[in-house]
Amino acid sequence: MKANDFVEGLRNINIEADLMKLSGLSDEFIEKMRKRYILNYRDDISVSTYPIIQLIENYDCCNLEIGMITFNEVIEETENYIYFGKFEIDNLVIDKITGKILMEEYDTDHIFNECAQNDTLFLKALLSVAAFLEKSSTDEKLHDNDALNIQMAEEFGDIAGGEDYYFFYKMILGV
Repeated sequence: MKANDFVEGLRNINIEADLMKLSGLSDEFIEKMRKRYILNYRDDISVSTYPIIQLIENYDCCNLEIGMITFNEVIEETENYIYFGKFEIDNLVIDKITGKILMEEYDTDHIFNECAQNDTLFLKALLSVAAFLEKSSTDEKLHDNDALNIQMAEEFGDIAGGEDYYFFYKMILGV
């Protein structure tokens, strides 16, 4: 998935404002939820071959939040990794050798989890996660259904590259 396809996909996620209001959420909160998925274009400044880096460098991702995933404002690199985001406080990185998306435990060099086979599949999986999280936020039957959430986490893992990634998406969905 290319960065611009990801941005367009986020814009097309349906925010159920009426259902959110019925749940007692304020207009201000609902507007904040909408803005999470509207990424303003900065400029075509990225020369990276990584779509996720293009996303961060070409779009304002400061409000973007998918589950517990956020994106850095500045890309940092070491010999082995490109640091682009966070899962809670842990780092999300691209392994420069394999291209895999990994989760590095906060304040250590320990790789805690594998997230996707590459950044293209990671963006594709995240878009599906975002759509599901929005739908389940207004539907208790979806939100509270552990069996369904496990099934969805495995589907997201398949999008990300297969069974090796199931655990990460189960963490996102809290199952």
